[in-house]
Amino acid sequence: MRVDTGTPLFMRAPGEATGSIALESAIDEMAHACGIDPLAFRLQNYAEVEPISGRPFSSKALRECYLQGAERFGWQGRPLAPRQMRDRDGLLVGWGLGTATFPAFMFEAHAKAALRRDGTGVMEIGAHEMGQGALTALAQIAADGLGLDLDRLEFKSGSSDLPDAGIAGGSAHTATAGSAIHNAGADVVARLAAVATNDSRSPLFGAGNAGVIARDGRLFRRDDESRSESYTDILSRAGLAEIEGRGKGASDPAAQSAYAMHAHGAVFAEIKIDPELGQMRVTRVVGAFAAGRIINPRMVRSQLYGGMIWGVSFALHEQTVMDARSGRPMNANFAEYHIPVNADVPALDAIMVEERDPHVNALGIKGVGEIGITGTAGAVANAVWHATGVRVRKFPITLDRLM
Repeated sequence: MRVDTGTPLFMRAPGEATGSIALESAIDEMAHACGIDPLAFRLQNYAEVEPISGRPFSSKALRECYLQGAERFGWQGRPLAPRQMRDRDGLLVGWGLGTATFPAFMFEAHAKAALRRDGTGVMEIGAHEMGQGALTALAQIAADGLGLDLDRLEFKSGSSDLPDAGIAGGSAHTATAGSAIHNAGADVVARLAAVATNDSRSPLFGAGNAGVIARDGRLFRRDDESRSESYTDILSRAGLAEIEGRGKGASDPAAQSAYAMHAHGAVFAEIKIDPELGQMRVTRVVGAFAAGRIINPRMVRSQLYGGMIWGVSFALHEQTVMDARSGRPMNANFAEYHIPVNADVPALDAIMVEERDPHVNALGIKGVGEIGITGTAGAVANAVWHATGVRVRKFPITLDRLM
């Protein structure tokens, strides 16, 4: 029957989230067949270069993610065979592991910056804030690039008449818009420095070759930081109300062709299951993630928590049921389309593993919006198997499929 239904399009981590739950389940099955602990099996098969292309990784701290996550979770001593652990109430306990990976994308963005005679600055970019914390993180990058405190910065965003920042998607927004902002800040600082270093009345005169550093609303000579001048003095003496600069953010084709660029992580999950009724509840999730330079740890932790919660939801809760007669969803509201509540995810822990990436972009930023969900669903599915000995291959894992 031809019906007027929407075509499913991108959701969080499209492809990676759905693919990882199958891949991570299969890897655990291989580890069990070999009689090897799932973490040890992954470490024995650790890829030092991207397997498909043979390119080196721009950076890869996945090994550290495995080790730090396992230590925090308490993975050591996990029995290899399933149905070996129970809690004091007789519930079956299972521990599962999933590897997380997501490409480090970059799109194209533009930004405009200005430094004003009153010692303030403005950064303009048409970026999108969807609750992910973009306005906070991008403002931090802007203030850093302009050499100003945040309270001296006017950050303009969220309007289509501002320079185009590209889409907020693909875990690429902070890297893309942030690079444009960084480059706009560098451009306006360079223009201001040119004014000062070519003015014989400035203490920075003749510093062109040595260069200057922008910090705290002042320019400092790199070779002698005792010689500096405020933005206000430079612009006032030049008779300028403000000075403008522009920047563009985009991927480097040479670096893209030379390196494989990914964020990585390892997720560990614990689940408890009633052996008679099959009722399941995830009791702990620990994720360790390496995503390059972290701009705002609080915002990043929130993103990782959201991703891990969604991974639990993928594995155990979410499912659209279609009516074969009409082609319409039968559970089109939150009373019947199941998503987890606080009781379903009582304990979350996100570890941010330090990682420096000199190749991915000038700021060393990778995305965190989707890395949290990849690996998590697989970790939960593997925990279900470890608790019960039953491998479910259709998701979500429900009572009838498990029993």
